[in-house]
Amino acid sequence: MSAVNIWEKMLNVDRRWIFLGIGIVSIVPFLIGFGMPITTTIEVEGIFDYVDELGPDDAIFIGFDFAPGTQAENMPMAVAVMRHAFHNRIPVFMTAYVPLGKGMAVAALDYVTNPKTDGYYERVLFEDWADYREAGITNKEELTAAWESDGNVLSEGAAGWVFEGRDYVLLGYLPLFHLVILGMTGSIETQFPVDYHNNPIGGMPILMEHKSLREVDLALTTSGSAACTAWITYAREKIGLPIAFGVTGVMATDYFPYIQSGQIVGQMGGLRGAAEYEVLLKENGITRTTGKAFRGMDVQSAAHIFIILLIIMGNIAFFAGGFHKKTRLKGRR
Repeated sequence: MSAVNIWEKMLNVDRRWIFLGIGIVSIVPFLIGFGMPITTTIEVEGIFDYVDELGPDDAIFIGFDFAPGTQAENMPMAVAVMRHAFHNRIPVFMTAYVPLGKGMAVAALDYVTNPKTDGYYERVLFEDWADYREAGITNKEELTAAWESDGNVLSEGAAGWVFEGRDYVLLGYLPLFHLVILGMTGSIETQFPVDYHNNPIGGMPILMEHKSLREVDLALTTSGSAACTAWITYAREKIGLPIAFGVTGVMATDYFPYIQSGQIVGQMGGLRGAAEYEVLLKENGITRTTGKAFRGMDVQSAAHIFIILLIIMGNIAFFAGGFHKKTRLKGRR
């Protein structure tokens, strides 16, 4: 076989082999996990440092402002910040800018409280600790001590307890959510009289201590849409609520002006941003391992390397086989 034929075969390789190669480099990292190093950026560090300075007397909002189409990028962001908040005992409000977002919030909470998840949190439903509320025990430390003194033992591998209505509340979705944000600057309860599970929120300690967005310390919107600008317009500019963004990779550059102007605390951009936050959680001893975003970056990096190699091989074959000369001659004719 002549050298020219080899180069020609390289240029005309069956695309099914390329698809197979992409499939292999996408699956293998999930099974093995290369653990390619990831350096963190100041945009992500800004969010981490801000959340890390908060504590039980503070509160944050996590907006699940995305649909399943961008779940691969947005979900790890929300999960990472949720785990950070639970570790620091920061109460968490969960909302959704889009109808399908409430399902994403439920999925995230289920994941963080799933015993199969490394370093999971054991969940106590609102009705399960009603007697303690009636006895006036709502402080987290006192509640945990009373709960465990009654024979409730934290399962092996669990990172701690999270009490619904004390540590978190899932508010869900309402139509015209930009107006809901505006309404919550006056009162959260007027917008959400009950939570996603129809529990009245008026009696929840998290609402008694943080009645409106004015008493909340940060809102993180994980978004694949225009929800970011709604939180800026109706919360940041109206009452000065600190805002952080978690956006898809293709949206990230659109929101850099908000970072440069100081209107937001920081930003996680795409899967890379979520992976950076996971790295910071592990480096600071908050989690024992990184999560799905870090593993996903292995897949993304391997696929990119494979594609770059194909491009290099294609160019070598094009020039080494003299096809660039033939193309030039055709152009002259």
